[in-house]
Amino acid sequence: MTFVVVGANVAGGRAVETLRAGGFDGRLVLVGAEPGRPYERPPLSKDVLRREAEPVFLRDEGWYADNEIELRLGITATALDPSGTLTLDNGEELSFDACLLATGGRPRRLHETEGVHYLRTMGDALSLRDALEGKPSVVVVGAGFIGAEVAASARTIGCDVTMIEILDVPLSRVLGRDLGETYARIHRDHGVDLRLGEGVEQVTADGVIGTSGTLFPADVVVAGVGIEPNVELALEAGIACDNGIVVDEFCRTSAPKVFAAGDVANLKGTRVEHFQNAQNQGVAAAKNMLGGDTPFDEVPWFWSDQYDVNLQTLGHPSPSRRRVTRGRIEDLDFITFDLSGDRVVAAVAMNRGRDIAATRRLIERGVTVDDKRLADEDTPLRDLLK
Repeated sequence: MTFVVVGANVAGGRAVETLRAGGFDGRLVLVGAEPGRPYERPPLSKDVLRREAEPVFLRDEGWYADNEIELRLGITATALDPSGTLTLDNGEELSFDACLLATGGRPRRLHETEGVHYLRTMGDALSLRDALEGKPSVVVVGAGFIGAEVAASARTIGCDVTMIEILDVPLSRVLGRDLGETYARIHRDHGVDLRLGEGVEQVTADGVIGTSGTLFPADVVVAGVGIEPNVELALEAGIACDNGIVVDEFCRTSAPKVFAAGDVANLKGTRVEHFQNAQNQGVAAAKNMLGGDTPFDEVPWFWSDQYDVNLQTLGHPSPSRRRVTRGRIEDLDFITFDLSGDRVVAAVAMNRGRDIAATRRLIERGVTVDDKRLADEDTPLRDLLK
């Protein structure tokens, strides 16, 4: 029996670990377009970019050989026959009994402009790290989480940073205006020249020309404007896709032998691009490839470190919901709870990691809560679970 995993990333890496740990003793092949073995992406925009750490690999090189996992690295899958064949760009054809697609995504591009840095892969991070070595002037396009983390890292190492964002409040679609304005203040307080309501007209050798006609001078331009899911392999194979590869709660696609997990997988109409989701969905998919019938239904969790501020979210925060706040937003020490009726369904915490675990249990258990107790600092969140 042969299993093939396409995507040597966190989702694919955790999947092959789980398959071997779960007793799969057949042929196991891990295919990855990048030249190296699976690693963690979150440090790339933070510690790695600031030269405070090197990339973190999931396993050392010998582990894959010891566990008889065949690596096809620096190799792209070019065609998939859902009945059981995967074709690689080196001409190799792999027959499989089950296949996991963990193909992830790629950065959205700025008008296919040359000379712009993007941050998705280890190679991207190391290239950008070298470009920041002389503390150049930097323009970051996009004030989403990747753009904001790059801006924070560049400022921390001493670069002059301008960040331009098409929205009038950064991250407002997720965090809402109040929290988005708080993030804008954090960056400005750290010396970032934040320009809101500004798009990109052109990137030149001198910098970025905004839609207002303003030239923002830059030695280095970085774009963080989201990713596009890598669905081409599945789409050409006739597998159902809709903003990602459509999967059921067991990570199965519309093709019986094919599963999907990670940034590329769309479960219940939602595609989640967070580390925790990629890691744990890869594990869940592997268990179900082994014949399990365990649904993947985790509360999404995400974190972002910028300067000395730690942001964490649970669920899918939305400013359209009723919100209750515990703590003080202006002090950067708070947690907000999104409610549906009298139940918490999502949360945003700043410098309150200790509250996240209890809030996760509130969401998972569907506990009914009283607004006053939820906001009361004197009532420990764990008490609301009783």
